[in-house]
Amino acid sequence: MKSKTYTRMGLIIVPLILGTCIYLKGRKYPVLFETWFYQTKETSSLPGSGWIPDYLWCVSLWSCFVWLWKGWNQIPLLWKWLLWLLINATELMQWMGWIQGTGDWIDLLMYQMAFFNVYILHKSELI
Repeated sequence: MKSKTYTRMGLIIVPLILGTCIYLKGRKYPVLFETWFYQTKETSSLPGSGWIPDYLWCVSLWSCFVWLWKGWNQIPLLWKWLLWLLINATELMQWMGWIQGTGDWIDLLMYQMAFFNVYILHKSELI
C-alpha cells in the first residue's frame, strides 16, 4: 500500500518539477521572477519545450486529484468535469485574449493526452 502512495506522489512531484525545468530552460525570454536575477538568458532549443511542460503539469494536477481522493473512482464526477472544463477554458481564454498567454491547439491536445494517460494508469490499476 505504501508503494502505491509513493508512486502516486511521484506522479505529482516529478512531472511538476520536470515541466518547470523544461519551461524555464526552453524559453527565449526570462519570466518575471527570472528578471530579478538576470536580464538576458541563454536558451536551448529543446524540441517541444512549448507544450511538454503543459502535458507534465496537467498529469501532475490530475494525479493530485487522484491522490487527494484516494483513487480515480472516488473523485466526484462533478469535480472531474469542472477540472477538465477549467483546464480547457484557460486555453480558450488565452486564444480569445481574455487572459495572458498563447492559445494553442497543441496545448489542448496535450491536456487531453494527460487526462487519458492518468485515467488509463489509474483505471488499469498499474499504479
